[in-house]
Amino acid sequence: MNIQKEKMIKMSKNLSVILKICAIVLLVAMVPVSIFAGFAPTFGFALNSEQIDFMIDNNLSFNDLDGIRAWMIDIVRINAAIIAILFVTSSIFRSIKLEGTPFTKKNSNKIKIVSLLLIANETVMPALQLLFYALFLPASGATATFTFGNIIVAAIFFCLALIFDYGSQLQQESDELL
Repeated sequence: MNIQKEKMIKMSKNLSVILKICAIVLLVAMVPVSIFAGFAPTFGFALNSEQIDFMIDNNLSFNDLDGIRAWMIDIVRINAAIIAILFVTSSIFRSIKLEGTPFTKKNSNKIKIVSLLLIANETVMPALQLLFYALFLPASGATATFTFGNIIVAAIFFCLALIFDYGSQLQQESDELL
């Protein structure tokens, strides 16, 4: 095996583990902490100065518990998308480690999944979030924001997936020639 391939496999193994650990830490620590923090004011816990500054900057008051809950729902939604993307990306690197090549149809499909997760997080989730706010937290006055940053990143990932498809096709033709 050549040195480049060995480096790629070693780095893929390391990245797979690191990304999975990050996803698990975020899942185990951040989501419950975020949910608890959203409901902490209801239980009489004090807010720190950073939380107070955030509330002032976003026109939330201490009496606006629905607004705080809506804000925490945003955080949970974003964390959930990040966790899903970390797990899928980890599985891509694990596949590279096992297969010895990044150019497989399976990896291309996983990159497309990352692209779809980014698009869903930027378009579908805010629409569902707005519906949730209207139904369950109407007093919050919360709004959903639609930005195009992740859509551009999703387009880049989709193009990378097409490149991986092409690389997979070339790899297959090369293997057939040998």
